[in-house]
Amino acid sequence: MSPSPKKMLASIHDKISSLVHPHRETPNQAQTTISNATASLTPSNNWDYTITFIGAKDLARGDILSSDPYLEAYLGSPDDPTSLVFITGVQWVTLNPKWDATWELVNVPEDTMMEIFVKDKDRMKEDTDLGKTSLLLNGKLEGTREHVLDIWRSESRKRGQVFIKTVATRTTGQAAQLTHPSTKGPAQFSRHTSYAAGMLTGEKKFEFYTYRIRLYHVLDIFGPDVNGYQHWNVDYDAAKRIFADTLEGGNIRNALHSQHSYLYRHDKSCQYGALVRADDLGRLLHGQRLIENPSQDLKMVVFTYSIIPKGLYFSETGAAFFQDFMSKHAMHANRAPEVVYSGEFRLFRDEHHNGDWTLLIDNNSGTYAPKKEDLPKLRELFERNFPDLVVVALDHEDPYLKDIRQATKKAEEEQAAQRSQPLLSLFGNMSSVSDDKLEM
Repeated sequence: MSPSPKKMLASIHDKISSLVHPHRETPNQAQTTISNATASLTPSNNWDYTITFIGAKDLARGDILSSDPYLEAYLGSPDDPTSLVFITGVQWVTLNPKWDATWELVNVPEDTMMEIFVKDKDRMKEDTDLGKTSLLLNGKLEGTREHVLDIWRSESRKRGQVFIKTVATRTTGQAAQLTHPSTKGPAQFSRHTSYAAGMLTGEKKFEFYTYRIRLYHVLDIFGPDVNGYQHWNVDYDAAKRIFADTLEGGNIRNALHSQHSYLYRHDKSCQYGALVRADDLGRLLHGQRLIENPSQDLKMVVFTYSIIPKGLYFSETGAAFFQDFMSKHAMHANRAPEVVYSGEFRLFRDEHHNGDWTLLIDNNSGTYAPKKEDLPKLRELFERNFPDLVVVALDHEDPYLKDIRQATKKAEEEQAAQRSQPLLSLFGNMSSVSDDKLEM
């Protein structure tokens, strides 16, 4: 009799822990890190800022009766992909939104202009501009300051105000060694709910979630040049069909765009927030699951992801037909021909090492086939966004990963056999290509 999936995973759990353990800092290493971080205490001429976008009042109406406002802030031109950017969540049906969203910046040069745009979120068309304003970041803001900024709809017409609080201190430590301003955090997330997709998964729940996390330092680590990103895999037959300059390829890309737009749409069911610690990420992905089944082995829960300059896009990948169909790298990347990185990940607590939240992430994507040489960059990206998260980045051919995938697949097959699978695809009419023939 073959071992159960649970026993198979238990047998390889020590292997996972052995992967994690070498990456943990010893007390001496941790002290060295702290010493390095405080080595340069001489203040620079630049500034660190904690900027809180409190809210706004008396906004213009973007719709007939009200607005669904959100705020965008830029250090640099909005058209420059290297500019630092911060986006709040959406407040629905109000002209007096309260965002209470915080942006932490380091090493900002004197007299840097922060451009601010207030927009109305539209579900079926392009978002409506409600106006703009700006704030000059310099030494005059040292300490704590509160700002009331008029929102200008044109050069001569203003409507509404934005409320902002800033805390400014001189840049010291490692941040003073940077050659450009950078975002300290926290990473902003949005969770998007699809009830139609949830019903078609065949699961007991009726929600299907997709997630977007605006990871910072993507351009710092991977660079701004898209030529250095992961191009679609020219040796992969399915990718050739997706990105072919043919009628079929165009239809497939249109279907992927439709799927992406539907699953990542903003509505009142969206959840917005900030992820400061690894525990925040764990609660976001597993909070309800742990309430309903505290003993569930989280290593069996797999997420498929794509990282593009705008952020990390992902959803859970499972055995159910519809759920698996949704979790495709090209869809998450919104049919982009290049991605920063893509693959699969698992997030779990390692009970053998202080219950640390551990991210086991790989490059398992046939569509983009990310280079294993960039795995250290991937690990650094997540460590910089979540300093207390244990990150293990492995190539998809790693034998440990193969063992884990085999055990997970067996468990999924057993679960799938216990429930009926829906035959209807929500997006079946969007492409002439059958889903079982197109592996993305």
